[in-house]
Amino acid sequence: MRAAASRDTKTKASGMAWRLATQPWQKHGPNKMKRKPLAFCRIVFYIHVLLLIKAVCLATIAVSLAYHPKSPRLSVTSATLNAAHIDELGDGGRGGERRAISANPTVIAAISSPNTKINIVLRYVRFDLYFEDSVIATQAVWPAPVQVAPGGSVLRRVHLVVSNMSVTQQDEIVWQNATAKGSGPVALRLAGRFHTQLNFDRWFIRYRYWVKQQCRLWLDRPPSGAL
Repeated sequence: MRAAASRDTKTKASGMAWRLATQPWQKHGPNKMKRKPLAFCRIVFYIHVLLLIKAVCLATIAVSLAYHPKSPRLSVTSATLNAAHIDELGDGGRGGERRAISANPTVIAAISSPNTKINIVLRYVRFDLYFEDSVIATQAVWPAPVQVAPGGSVLRRVHLVVSNMSVTQQDEIVWQNATAKGSGPVALRLAGRFHTQLNFDRWFIRYRYWVKQQCRLWLDRPPSGAL
């Protein structure tokens, strides 16, 4: 009897030990098995992303080497300065008069494409006129967009009105000397800002970016004010 009881006790003890040993496996085993497919899916996803990035980079390099894309260029075919003078705006404080410059220039701007295989679309065109380092006039060009064929160019007439623009005292003296009788020329700077779209028609690729081009203008004093 005692031997049988001892065997039963050992059997129960071994059974409990087996259950205790298997409980952690039953608790954590399925979770570990579930994590393996998730980790595998993540690895596959990251590999596909890296391959996609690499393919895009290689395609960009191939298109650049094949087409040699270039930004549109700005030039001025003609320009006139119809009027230019200095206005007094009243008391500027400390016993001085506030003064500003006014002018009426007109510019024929040429926007050309140096590309031979790429169509250019200018979705937004704006011109800024500078005297010294100050913006004295701004004009957007409509209608937009503007189409520029490969190797082609388009002309736009831009009327830039300068009305009572305050400048520094030094710039005022330069302006007065340049527009006085028997002097000149009047040095201006025309800057064009273009929202440019390059169309790679064969590849169905559209690439947009901003371009800023500029050129110098030396105009005779008004009223002739020729370029």
